[in-house]
Amino acid sequence: MSIPHIALALAVTGLWGFSFVVMRELLDALPPLMMAGLRVATAALPVLILIRPPAIAWYWTLGIGLTQGTIQMSLVIFGMEFGMPAGLSSLLLQSQVFFTTLFAFAILDERPGRAQYAGIAVSGAGIAIIGLTLPGGPTLVGLGFVLAASVCWACSNMIIKLAGTDDLLRLIAWAHLIGVVPLLGLSYVFEGGAAAFTALTDMTWVTIGELFFLGLIATCFGFMLWSYLLRRYPAYLVTPFSLVIPISGLISTALLLDETLGSQRLAGVGLVFVGLVLATLRFRARRTVRL
Repeated sequence: MSIPHIALALAVTGLWGFSFVVMRELLDALPPLMMAGLRVATAALPVLILIRPPAIAWYWTLGIGLTQGTIQMSLVIFGMEFGMPAGLSSLLLQSQVFFTTLFAFAILDERPGRAQYAGIAVSGAGIAIIGLTLPGGPTLVGLGFVLAASVCWACSNMIIKLAGTDDLLRLIAWAHLIGVVPLLGLSYVFEGGAAAFTALTDMTWVTIGELFFLGLIATCFGFMLWSYLLRRYPAYLVTPFSLVIPISGLISTALLLDETLGSQRLAGVGLVFVGLVLATLRFRARRTVRL
């Protein structure tokens, strides 16, 4: 990967990590499923300008809308409802790196080199070290929900690569539009119409601004840039950058919510970045000259 694209990948995943702070604030103001529904509704706002859907088969857009929006978000929320701590959930979601690499090998015949395997392994060890510092004991059901969500993210990565379009803003906006009705419907069923109405009427301008940041900037434009990188490079070069997300979340909460990092977490952060360097470098074997 080129240096500008590495910087872009770090910026996007850093933004997603910071968005966990915003999400935490929104969950204090809105019911979880309703928040997810409003998030995808805000992410779909560019449809008001880009009225025409992307010029690809409808099932690609539907697939991204379901895997990247409705199903993935619902599974994460249900996992947390069944006892998975938020921090551990964000870490476990990054197992999509391994699922994506496996799917890309099986479907697209993308073959990582030894450096990429080593980088993923080192970064995975760093994430495991950070995970050991997090409190809470997840239930088996909650663990299964979050693992299923990571599989959904990996499927979304594959669909983006297979869809065959570079009209990415239109694709991401229309894909999230698909998720609005299912998520708000789930909110009505599980959280109740009265609670939803009360939450809407009690929203402040700060809450609305946080929704716009989370939906339009972090989700719509974030996934558009992520999709651009996936279309340009093999999945095994791009997806390891998602391991930055929990690190960015930890740093953001340390700066904004006064949470301490500690030496063990800092060691894990260091391993993740060493792994990313290994995963994105291309080593060329020296040629031996025979006389």
